[in-house]
Amino acid sequence: MKSIERKINTIDERVGRLKTLSQGLASYEDYIKDKDARDIAERNLQVAIETCLDIGKIIIAQAGLTEPKDNKGIFLSLAAEGIISEKTLGFMAPMAGARNILVHGYDKIDDALIYGILMKHLDDFTVFLREIRDMYLKKSR
Repeated sequence: MKSIERKINTIDERVGRLKTLSQGLASYEDYIKDKDARDIAERNLQVAIETCLDIGKIIIAQAGLTEPKDNKGIFLSLAAEGIISEKTLGFMAPMAGARNILVHGYDKIDDALIYGILMKHLDDFTVFLREIRDMYLKKSR
């Protein structure tokens, strides 16, 4: 459980950085012009998503669930077990694809997508973490 708590702290830290960044951006045009802001957003988002995936992998291993074929499957498994809600799955499953682009397709990053996550979806990470705490960590103690 301590490894999951450490990872939760990492996500909280990275999402906090993203929130601070998003508050300093007046518009999408400002985001596009600021290469440092884009780099900060992309890296912190990548780490946050990777860490959510790590949490999912730990839970799947601890619970003895079938190992998914891909990263999206990690979130599908968590939802199937009732650990995350369908609404959270609706956010997290596409994040697995975003992670792949951030890691492997960095020349194809959709700046509008990243900006949209910054402006509208950072709290979805907080919901994911709350569900992990409520539906898994509290029941596992």
